[in-house]
Amino acid sequence: MTRDQEKIVLELVTNPPPGSELAKAKEFGVDLTLFISTLRRTPTERARSLSEGSRIFQIAKQTLLNKR
Repeated sequence: MTRDQEKIVLELVTNPPPGSELAKAKEFGVDLTLFISTLRRTPTERARSLSEGSRIFQIAKQTLLNKR
């Protein structure tokens, strides 16, 4: 994402258009700035992060199941 694109996205998530889905999400309490940090990553970095999160979830799930 270029610096100009980042500025546009930051403006959108900071001041979403009234009635837009972004505005509804912000009103609901969604931290829209997290989208910016995600967009800064490459697709490979995003996929790796999702994979790591999934692996951690599976380990936690298995740990809980083993305690039963």
